[in-house]
Amino acid sequence: SLDYLIGLQWKQQMPSYRAQPVSNEIQAMFWEVIGLLTDIKPMFKITDIGSGGQYSKTEDILNKLAKGWAATTVFQKRMAFWTMFGMLTSAPAKCYWNPFAKGTSGDPSDGDISLEALSATSLLRLGEGDDIQDDECVIFRKVRTLDWIKRAYPKMGRLVTPEESKSKYTVDVQAPVTVMPQLFQNLSPGMKRIMGASDRSGIQSVYPKAEVREFWHNDDSHNESNNTIWMGPKGAPWGYWVKPGQKLYPRGRLVIRANGTTLYDEPNPYWHRKKPFTLLGLYSVPWQQYAMSVVGPWKKQQDILNQIMSGVLQCVKKAINPPLLAPKQAIHPDALRAIDSSKPNLKVSFNANAGMAPTWGQPPNIGAYPLPVYGMILKSMNKMSGSSAMDEAGGKKQVPGSDTLDRLTFSKNTPIRMMGRNIEDAVDDVGMMWTSNALQFYDAGHRMELLGPQGLAKEDIEDPVGTLIPEGTNSEEYVRKFHFKCDKGTLLNVQRQDKIQMAFALRKGKDLSRKGLYTILDWGVNQEQNDKELADEAAQTAQAMQSAGVQPGARG
Repeated sequence: SLDYLIGLQWKQQMPSYRAQPVSNEIQAMFWEVIGLLTDIKPMFKITDIGSGGQYSKTEDILNKLAKGWAATTVFQKRMAFWTMFGMLTSAPAKCYWNPFAKGTSGDPSDGDISLEALSATSLLRLGEGDDIQDDECVIFRKVRTLDWIKRAYPKMGRLVTPEESKSKYTVDVQAPVTVMPQLFQNLSPGMKRIMGASDRSGIQSVYPKAEVREFWHNDDSHNESNNTIWMGPKGAPWGYWVKPGQKLYPRGRLVIRANGTTLYDEPNPYWHRKKPFTLLGLYSVPWQQYAMSVVGPWKKQQDILNQIMSGVLQCVKKAINPPLLAPKQAIHPDALRAIDSSKPNLKVSFNANAGMAPTWGQPPNIGAYPLPVYGMILKSMNKMSGSSAMDEAGGKKQVPGSDTLDRLTFSKNTPIRMMGRNIEDAVDDVGMMWTSNALQFYDAGHRMELLGPQGLAKEDIEDPVGTLIPEGTNSEEYVRKFHFKCDKGTLLNVQRQDKIQMAFALRKGKDLSRKGLYTILDWGVNQEQNDKELADEAAQTAQAMQSAGVQPGARG
């Protein structure tokens, strides 16, 4: 699929004289669908479903933190990358606490919650369940520099050795100083190796690397000793005590290795107890583990378009440079090779005793059917994007307005609507993890830095000090009470058009307040400031009219 996107669409070997054109409709449709799916502005709310508003202050803090995080991080870019991977198959994303999100100094203020879009090949699922959280083991692989490994794991990271395959790059054969570079490039590969100053070889990178593997798996081991055991790194706020007979890893186990060295072997650090991954399947189906590819069905149709275009171009070539048909004795072979059919006023001498005069071959008559077939295939492909709806609108006698076009584009694209719902579900899953991580890792200092005094709550002065967890409350149970939910039908811009139009109609009929309208528009309008500015403008207008001697309400 990636080859098709960049235009490498002819796989079979063909003679050099055969045309291999590419009308890259897949690329155009890919970006059109991506444009529709990434024009997002999610409207969401984090609520405490179990406390009946008892912790409304905490809800308010979490909602402000979430909106600020989405606005100040590369959330939009990560969502776009995640959706691009999702066009190919089920695309994983990782929502995790990143100690190096804002720098590499090692200071706690460098940490933040990060969202990372991953390719399907970076994640390996073992003991698959219906959902990635039901898998027995999930292995996440990523190549890291040794410097990064040492920063992330100061004790064990220094023992990791570089992997040769990940730490070298190749260079082409270099021209010797005695040969002009332009001439050297025209030599055959064999001659380049003979005359070259150096062979094509691997050169060690300045930053050697190794593949870091994270094993997130279930472990049913129990404490078989008679002692209470501490689980987790020493002093870790997420660690816990395990009494005899209890499970050692109720949240799951995390083992991290790099090139044969174990860097980390501790319980899952997250209070939400989930593996920090979620899958985006734009075309999820129940009969296979991974989602169907959005791009896959387009490839065969793209091949048909390329074949049609190749045939048409071949016919055009034959019409421009027709073959010369003549008996073997009519023209000398050397003279025959020198004939250029594209030369104006070409004259050909031939042997009159050959029995038949040379003639130009007639180009094949392909008829009128290739172009209709081409259009039919293209129309079938366009049904998967917004262009079909826009083409229909453009063919109408009266061109609709921009708002009508937006609604028309949306209503004609059932696949886009379905993919939008699947994106909403994936965002909800990420939002649940983010909410739990915010309660776990955003201490009072972090919230004070982001929101000022509004980021503090009465729970900060309770034990444990500086967290939003109430005193005497089980942390894992508490974070699961907060739910993140997108308002259905508001994620994509095209989904909000009907709702916005209805809001304006209700406002015009005085059935909706201005505050309600601003809430639906979600433009970030401060109503108090807006009312004050409107009052100031009205006062200035009245003063100007009075200075001009015009009575308020007078008609000109």
